[in-house]
Amino acid sequence: MNSFTKDRYIASFGDLFEHSSWIAEATYHKRPFDSLEQMHAFMIKVVEQSDDDKKMTLLCHHPDLGSRLTMSEHSVNEQKGAGLGTLPAAEQQELSRDNDRYKGKFGFPFIIAVKGKTPEEIGKALKERLEHTPEEEFRTALEEVYLISWYRLTSWMEQNMTEERV
Repeated sequence: MNSFTKDRYIASFGDLFEHSSWIAEATYHKRPFDSLEQMHAFMIKVVEQSDDDKKMTLLCHHPDLGSRLTMSEHSVNEQKGAGLGTLPAAEQQELSRDNDRYKGKFGFPFIIAVKGKTPEEIGKALKERLEHTPEEEFRTALEEVYLISWYRLTSWMEQNMTEERV
């Protein structure tokens, strides 16, 4: 992506991490990348080198699963793909209650890479992760954010394949 201007780069990759274009901005000057993996590793390093408050803000930018509130286009598509947008009312209420318990315990929404998961698997993971300590869950949520961003990056590449080198 040598021909990418900074604005185009940020427009393309700024939402890999939910509403957190600062991560793409911080990696722009590292270009060109040898691979997608290297690009993604630089982005993760930016997050990892941030303080816990900035990481918490990143986590809090994620929507509640199954929420019908405003979400990024990525989140809408990911949740729709996992069947969360069409849950029956009773299941939607249970998910909402568990999300509320989770946020009350950890201070950020439940985050899971939903790609390839059923609503039942997601609900089970939510219940299991409610048993984590705050420290364990903070780390687990970040790892899920990294996985989500990886899926988004590979999806972007599939949709925008060019001869350009990342």
